[in-house]
Amino acid sequence: MRELPMFERLYPDVQLTSPSERFVLRCDSEGIAVITDTDRDQVVWRAGATGQLLLGHGYEVVVEGGEDDETVWRSGFAAPGAQYLTLTDAGELELLDRTHVRLGNIRTGLTHPVPLGDAAPAAAITRDTYLLKEGKIRRTVAREQDGWLRVCEYGKSGGMSYALTRPLVDWFEQEDTVLTWRRHLAGGSKSKSLMLCLVDSAGTVLWHEGTQRPHGPVPPGEPYAYGGPALEVGGRLRNQSLTSPAGTHTLAHQGNGDLTLYCHTERRAVWSTGTGWVDGGWAELSEDGVLSVRNTHGVPVWSSGPSGSGARRLVVGDDGRAELRDVDGRSVWSIGTHTACHGPTADAPRGAVLRRGQTLGRHSLTSPDGSTVLGHWDERRLVLFGADRTWLWYAHLGEAAEPGLRLGEDGMLRVLGDERPPLGGPADELRIEEGGVILCRADGTIVWRDGEPVAEHAATPNTPARGGLVKSLPDTDETLLIRTDFSDPTAWQALLATVMTPNQDGFLANVHPVDDLAYRDLTTEQILSATRELDTDLLIVADKTSLTAPEMPLLALLLFDENDECGEGEARQEHGQLRVVATELWSVENNISLANMDWEDFENATDNGVFRGF
Repeated sequence: MRELPMFERLYPDVQLTSPSERFVLRCDSEGIAVITDTDRDQVVWRAGATGQLLLGHGYEVVVEGGEDDETVWRSGFAAPGAQYLTLTDAGELELLDRTHVRLGNIRTGLTHPVPLGDAAPAAAITRDTYLLKEGKIRRTVAREQDGWLRVCEYGKSGGMSYALTRPLVDWFEQEDTVLTWRRHLAGGSKSKSLMLCLVDSAGTVLWHEGTQRPHGPVPPGEPYAYGGPALEVGGRLRNQSLTSPAGTHTLAHQGNGDLTLYCHTERRAVWSTGTGWVDGGWAELSEDGVLSVRNTHGVPVWSSGPSGSGARRLVVGDDGRAELRDVDGRSVWSIGTHTACHGPTADAPRGAVLRRGQTLGRHSLTSPDGSTVLGHWDERRLVLFGADRTWLWYAHLGEAAEPGLRLGEDGMLRVLGDERPPLGGPADELRIEEGGVILCRADGTIVWRDGEPVAEHAATPNTPARGGLVKSLPDTDETLLIRTDFSDPTAWQALLATVMTPNQDGFLANVHPVDDLAYRDLTTEQILSATRELDTDLLIVADKTSLTAPEMPLLALLLFDENDECGEGEARQEHGQLRVVATELWSVENNISLANMDWEDFENATDNGVFRGF
């Protein structure tokens, strides 16, 4: 654990670690809280009494013990407004406020953090300075010990926080840029939301928080031989790959933004740009001879070097070298980290088709018009990307050493190393077409489309019947959070992070996420029909509105018992429904599940049908 929230005790089975994990705060054999330097195996600080150490009333670090949990020792280390206790890599205790701004150090005393206003270079944000925008919602950006930036938003109804990782923060720290808040149209939103942005001196937004989908269409690059060994000037890899002639090596641009070279002989990644934090974007070979990885704004986050190299082509060779070549075929830049190897020839998939006996490992398939790509989002997820890079279908590849899909000699499509039944078949080809993926036989008969079987003589896919589901909902004591919109994986992850982060008082929604394409685009009636066999009163649905609106308003459904009495003249309702913003889901879920409050209490507190807190 990296931070101890206010009033949370350091019990014998709990320990607080510094970012490097060199220093540890824990209870010793006598039950006294001590800080240990693990490199020297030496105690460097010790509390003054046996008991549970905590940040208690008066914002002071104390020890409580005895039968009544009375305060048995006071440290004298306190800071008004402190909410978290942390341990530094110098072995010292520090206090932070709820926005993770540092308030005091046990050795040097109180600090005096300085607000920088609502715009400043990222490098100017230090442990003692922070970005601040006041308003109905108070927004801050503070520097954490490990160099990450902590973004916080708090208002009357609660708040949220998330961290920006070190590689992204390092990229922020470029000349003539500032972090600030702007009203920006992004991520498929139809209205401009106030977002944290990185802005250059001309006012151009280079990055924005949240969903990293572009707010407008991205022009396609120059066509090339999809899946072949070379990319010409003007070409782009967007969730796509290049594979050497003999199929021994693949250079893949993944959906998370990383450009990685894989050796199929050694079954490992041998080089990477390290840009998996980009979340989208593309790689391109520009007219000035530079290979670059760009984010969704088209801003370079990595490049092969300065312009003027004369490079006209990117080529992946069978010896494991990816290199830029000029018009005469001479190498002007190359990846030199992989020792040349020559593995056995592999029958690698190319273009838009995976055939019997072929494996789709680190490769991609692209429809002939270039609009639809089946490629990797990360190490474990294979995704069918549409023209606007929304997810049309995906397969989780499990934990196999070399994950991928294989169309076997028997015509069955399987996830490698997965013991579950095949995804589909028998068929002779897996083919990517505009807007979809199909399994088809040699005579053209389609047996499977976008993950769903197609009836032998049906002209259209076999879709679930109205009012029914493809599969039963899981039976669990937790409240189900059912995802029905799969157009934006980043928005789904952001929603999960919000819902599963305790609020400032430690309250958390007790939910069981259901993330399965079987529930894609299902209606309220279809979902409710599947609950008749479940012992549940409350369902939460993450639909398109939930994943595109700024406050992430989830759909909460209360199932009324058929034995509930109705008032005279009242019609019986099957369910109640309202929207609840993600930051307040804990309130609805906790109180309804525990019967602490009535559904009407929340309905009466809604604003235009949305509950935002009391």
